[in-house]
Amino acid sequence: MAQNKRIYRLNNFSGGENQLFPSVAMPSKFSTRMQNCHISDRGGIAKIPGYEKVNTDAVPETISTGFEFIKRDGITQIICAGGGKIFKVVGSALTSIKTGLNTSVKVWFTQMGDYCIMTNGIDTPMKYDGTTVSALGGLPTGSMFKKCHSHKGRVWAVDQLDKMTAFHSALNSPEDYTTAVNAGYIDFRFVLPRGDELVDICSFVDLIVFYFKQHIAIYSGTDPTTGGDFRIVQLIEGAGAMSQGVSTAIGTDLFCLNVTGVQSLRQVVSTGNLSVGGMSQPIQPSLKSEIVVNGGVMAMCHYPKLSWAMVLVGTRVFIYSYLHKAWGHMVGANITGMFNTVDGGLYMCGEGFLYRYGVDYSFAGSPMTMMWETGWINLSNGPNRFYPKIAEIICYPGRIGTIRLDLAYDFSTSMIENFLQFNTEQAPSLLDSAVTDTWDNSFYMDVGNYPLVRLPLFGGGKSMKMIFTNTSTDGPFEVNDITIQGVMGGM
Repeated sequence: MAQNKRIYRLNNFSGGENQLFPSVAMPSKFSTRMQNCHISDRGGIAKIPGYEKVNTDAVPETISTGFEFIKRDGITQIICAGGGKIFKVVGSALTSIKTGLNTSVKVWFTQMGDYCIMTNGIDTPMKYDGTTVSALGGLPTGSMFKKCHSHKGRVWAVDQLDKMTAFHSALNSPEDYTTAVNAGYIDFRFVLPRGDELVDICSFVDLIVFYFKQHIAIYSGTDPTTGGDFRIVQLIEGAGAMSQGVSTAIGTDLFCLNVTGVQSLRQVVSTGNLSVGGMSQPIQPSLKSEIVVNGGVMAMCHYPKLSWAMVLVGTRVFIYSYLHKAWGHMVGANITGMFNTVDGGLYMCGEGFLYRYGVDYSFAGSPMTMMWETGWINLSNGPNRFYPKIAEIICYPGRIGTIRLDLAYDFSTSMIENFLQFNTEQAPSLLDSAVTDTWDNSFYMDVGNYPLVRLPLFGGGKSMKMIFTNTSTDGPFEVNDITIQGVMGGM
């Protein structure tokens, strides 16, 4: 009988969520679903952090964009916009600083000196000095700036009316776009091989990148005026950005969202050029579906605390771990926009609220459903079936909570044969005694304790799928190792 015993161990989850492989032929390191969970720095499957409300009382508007405005004297304000209004955060409230704007477009922000420049492509461009909002001066005749970007002492602008021209201000003068020897523009009709639409501008290392729908123009230099050192270093065709606010720089990579998915522009050290590569193939079906159905709500941010690039499309935030090169996703959140702060923080926008991300493990007090679903694990290639008897699950200590484990066999998720629950354990304290400063009671190995959970299993088959679920406001939870012990039996 001993020869019929079998042990299956799963401890490599590094592949992340993958929709390219058929579920029945998926390598064990990939997962069918990673909902509200991610691969931790320890390589386990962990619940993602949640967010908390910044403003206690809701505003009537839906917030869609925001910005961290830092003046030279160090005073910092968080600004956000939506529904035709611009707000600043004052304590636990959103206070309007500008009303009466167009309600159907987003407001975009950049900073030059002690001015926060705010544009939306419809209303007159604005400036904010921390106290007063007023009209931005010195604009070119017939222009309507949609989104601005500051780069090496100049403000560059995407125009709502002339979609093939990028305007720039005079040096260190955000209200001068007309002085011939200092301010000016680039007419991309003479640069691109065919017509396109300029949608965004961003900085990458010491370069400035102009995103079109289907072209990317990359320039170097500091002086774009006649006789200056400003010149194009690379023109990439067949790549671009879908809209404003869907690109972010991470180290030597520049990520952007295109109609084909998430693209990476990696700088080649030997040449200095950028090479284009696709990143989102593992989640392409769900990403493309969200783009088609909910393409009006999009944003991309960097969350360095967990080594993430986060892509908001419609109702879902796709999470890319560039540490593990693996995907997961966030659902169930009230998210309509995102923006970063200088220190790597992340704010999320929603209906009536601005949220601060990375706080607690709930959606502003509402339960979050974590669900991790493996592919079908092959248990037998012969005529016999595998009958699991015991599951040993090792979890990193975090919070006391309950995780549900469902098992299905032989490619049938409609017939769940195991409905099991197990409790996770709280992380031990270095100081085991409630008496403060009694260090004789502390044991340095406590923090490395991985509790082992043993569960009885039932049923059997030639293949098996495991689904781990937790719906709560608690966390962190993390699964690090799974061992299945069982026997081979009759057909």
